Amino acid sequence: MAYVISLRGPEGFLLDLDGLNRHWKEENTNYIVIALLGKVKGEHHEFAHLIPCSPTMKSGINVKGILKRLLDEKRERGFTIGPAISDGEGKSWNSAMINDMLHELLMELFGTHQNLSPVDIILKEQIFEKYQCFRSLRRGSDTRALEQNLEDKDIDIVNRWRTVEEARGKRPNRSMMHHYAQLDQLIKPFLRYTREM
Repeated sequence: MAYVISLRGPEGFLLDLDGLNRHWKEENTNYIVIALLGKVKGEHHEFAHLIPCSPTMKSGINVKGILKRLLDEKRERGFTIGPAISDGEGKSWNSAMINDMLHELLMELFGTHQNLSPVDIILKEQIFEKYQCFRSLRRGSDTRALEQNLEDKDIDIVNRWRTVEEARGKRPNRSMMHHYAQLDQLIKPFLRYTREM
């Protein structure tokens, strides 16, 4: 989800089981709702965030299928509320744990399918330097959006946290239209963005 809806590293851990279950509509083929609980995309308060997402990406990522598998697995283990990204006891994972898993997976892929790695990755050790869950997924999302020639306005809406980061504690420099727009009601830009990923 961090890659698909361009979340900053720890925002991807805010997937909320209760919100995902409440907004799950099997019959809806137009979009799915990604539910996050916490501070997301530069917001100042912890909120329940509902972000629309295309069920399938142009690259073949079946987001709806992945979320359904996650919800089914959590339900089988007795979890219907709490963090979706968690261990067997329902305790939320942190960046260090996810980084370890990401590195383990990338090292395994490098060993078996080195041709899938970028050309500048020659040694396994470079994976640790170049890939971190905090930035790599967002960076990949931004790169893909630019590759697909998505409109700047759609990228800006999906990545609205950028203006907050650049403001460094001051009021973000956004147009009044962007300032007052409700993130949870901006469906089309998110669908255009996520469809192309």
